[in-house]
Amino acid sequence: MTTIEPTAYLERRDGTFLDDLRSLLAQPSISATGEGIDDCATMVRQSCLEYGFDEAELVETPGRPAVVARASADGESTETGPTVLLYGHYDVQPATASEWQSPPFDPTVREGPDGEQRLYARGAGDNKGQWFAHLCAVCALRETTGLPTDVTLVIEGEEESGSEHLEWLVREHREDLGADVAIVADGSIDASGRPHVLLGSRGLLYVDIEATGANRDLHSGNFGGPVPNPATAIVDLVASLRDEDGRIALEGFHDDVRPLTDRDREVLEAIPLDEEAVKADLGLSALATDADEGYTERLLCRPNLNVAGLDAGYDGDGMKTVLPSRARAKIDFRLVADQDPDDVFDSLSRHVEERIPAGIEVDLSRVAAMAPQRTPADSPVVEPVLRAVGEGWNREPILKLSLGGSVPTYVFADTLDVPCLVVPYANADENNHAPDENISLSCFRAGARTTVAILEALSESILD
Repeated sequence: MTTIEPTAYLERRDGTFLDDLRSLLAQPSISATGEGIDDCATMVRQSCLEYGFDEAELVETPGRPAVVARASADGESTETGPTVLLYGHYDVQPATASEWQSPPFDPTVREGPDGEQRLYARGAGDNKGQWFAHLCAVCALRETTGLPTDVTLVIEGEEESGSEHLEWLVREHREDLGADVAIVADGSIDASGRPHVLLGSRGLLYVDIEATGANRDLHSGNFGGPVPNPATAIVDLVASLRDEDGRIALEGFHDDVRPLTDRDREVLEAIPLDEEAVKADLGLSALATDADEGYTERLLCRPNLNVAGLDAGYDGDGMKTVLPSRARAKIDFRLVADQDPDDVFDSLSRHVEERIPAGIEVDLSRVAAMAPQRTPADSPVVEPVLRAVGEGWNREPILKLSLGGSVPTYVFADTLDVPCLVVPYANADENNHAPDENISLSCFRAGARTTVAILEALSESILD
């Protein structure tokens, strides 16, 4: 160990850290196709060992391999300190090189639209650049003041394909993954430049509903009327999923929605929001909100039904009087704390079965599901993490009850019975899943400082 502070060490080693991150980003690791997955997992394991973890192992799953690394606290903290679990994923989305300004697996630093230096590569923001900041923090603490907590790092290889086996991994290795708190660095900071601390994420249930009628498309004049229309059946079925007030009409759907506490409402009211700016940006004349449920509450704390796609009949130019033989709807439900995707699917199945018209066959298939999770706003880990994030970014963070989207925080909260927080390290315009994905170098550096501060703050807080 040295006498300098961890943040000074991070600055001193900045060039080396960026070079190592570039090497990691240059390695393809596309979970959808398997390209480079095994080589990247091996690289992740080796990086953990080089950056101060005591052990790191490749863990085989029924799908892509994961990496689990452990670092024991230094000094007096060894026997009494807490364990912090950090999560990330090394797999990335596919990338079409012709759509990028520089090749997606040739990491390039150049000026972004805001004038700041950014690192452009597939996986830069989602998610290699974010969890690599954890490695830099562990290295800095090891080499300076000492690691104040035990750290367990879980890096999976299937997040971009739905984290299909993450729950299996955590359940099977539960005894080795025991922790006091889990931190997920994923997603982006606020567009204002302020960092986020999120108490969880909404869940997901994605389904396909396909209706079939006659054995071929028909002339709507010769057959329309007596022959049932699958497109009409799908439209009626989708419409029946909401009542006249717009609430989701599945039996029991709202029964398990966790009520908001007074503290929850304080958090919601403190979130900065300019609804007029949102409408202007999206080209909308109005938002789907009301006096009882404003934009932020409806986005973060209320379940939603979204029609993601409708497909039926003729959609070309001009006119074709066709009675389609099939129609399909794709629907995703965003679920909130305490709702169960299995219960929602069962209720949806009953709802669909009761409304199948004569002559139409309906096939309901479950495509993907992820449970919601929300750590209580008054959890003892929230305030120290807020302070640490403020220290790492030198800006006051925004506390949010949930991420509007879905990440697998429930796996750690439910399986390990620990509070789980999401602390994003990427810039708001990281272009994740899109061409020219990137991470601002200032965000990457702030992420490493934040991990240092979080580990120090949680050690002090939990020990007290």
